[in-house]
Amino acid sequence: MRLFIAIAFAKEVKQQLASYAASLGALSERANITRPDNFHLTLAFLGGALTEAEACTALTKVNCTPFKLYSDKPGVFRRGGGDIHWLGLKSSDELTALNGRLNAALAETGFKPEKRPFSPHITLAREVRGLSGELPPPPRFIITVTGLTLMDSQRINGLLTYSPLYEKLF
Repeated sequence: MRLFIAIAFAKEVKQQLASYAASLGALSERANITRPDNFHLTLAFLGGALTEAEACTALTKVNCTPFKLYSDKPGVFRRGGGDIHWLGLKSSDELTALNGRLNAALAETGFKPEKRPFSPHITLAREVRGLSGELPPPPRFIITVTGLTLMDSQRINGLLTYSPLYEKLF
């Protein structure tokens, strides 16, 4: 299993992201566009470091009250095999605090969270090459965060598929 903990999005937000990602794909020679069902905000990538049961135990210890996140500017992680394009989320004290509480709960299981600073972003496309033209303005939306979801990442019939395993509601 390749596990991660994420904030899941409402269907309407996924549709806005899919439309924006499609415009990115139309302006590129090549792009592996994120499938609409896969849009999310990763808070912790666990890989196979924890079992599903250990990850669920950690999630039960994370408390928070619902809060809002706001879309921000697009960005790019440059890669030799093709760039990763993403949409950022505005800085939020609530998100930073939630991420800290999650990392503390995961550390209690023996998991070692990443040391690099948390940079909240939504992956729109991977392996983007030959982008020509200017992207339209990114979508503006609000995400109401009401919980965390433990997800499993698998290839099913050749497609990267994220499946929810457990949801911790606030």
